Amino acid sequence: MQTKKPWRLGTRAQLLLRGLRYAPILPYVSIDGWLTVDEAIALYELARALPDHYPTVVEIGCWQGKSSVCLARGLAGKNGPCLYCIDPFDASGDEPSKSHYEDRAKGLAGPLRTAFEQNLRDAGVLDIVEVREGLSHEHAPSWQTPIDLLFLDGDHSYEAVQRDFRDWAPMIRAGGVLCLHDVVHEVHEGPRRVVEELIRPDAQWGEPRYVDSMCIVKKSEP
Repeated sequence: MQTKKPWRLGTRAQLLLRGLRYAPILPYVSIDGWLTVDEAIALYELARALPDHYPTVVEIGCWQGKSSVCLARGLAGKNGPCLYCIDPFDASGDEPSKSHYEDRAKGLAGPLRTAFEQNLRDAGVLDIVEVREGLSHEHAPSWQTPIDLLFLDGDHSYEAVQRDFRDWAPMIRAGGVLCLHDVVHEVHEGPRRVVEELIRPDAQWGEPRYVDSMCIVKKSEP
């Protein structure tokens, strides 16, 4: 006798049950990736809360654009917004994730970056996104624009997350926000260690707030 699997609401239904105000991020549901409904809503709301004029968001690690769509939708309608998406687009990653990325990339009809850009085009947000192909530490030395919201979701090894934090967090403006994905995770320890060892002891960062696996922290005003 087979045991029936417990019935669960689909992601689209879960999102709509949160309220029709979240309909703008519905395109995220059909994009491959790892982001819960509450995490998607959190990214959308964080972007919506940014200044109305020329807000700058940087996302490190984009895969096929699941989280990118949520961030960009939150920026939509503002004056001169820009979401910078930094990724090598080669399906690489930390050791526990590498094989998963490679297997899923094989199912694409073309290059990973093409799939990413098409997903953003389908969601109607490609015009406010600037792609920076390559590794995050390759772009950091020449970066000059103050960042309102930084989303770290790249290589999850401790060394890589630490480097991303040290390279990019100083460029977050006072009052800006840092968000790290997979801080609460059974496999990846890099994001968690960075929060515990580098963020919590530093007085310039406020008390972390958690949404599922994600950690959100605000940089103190001067």
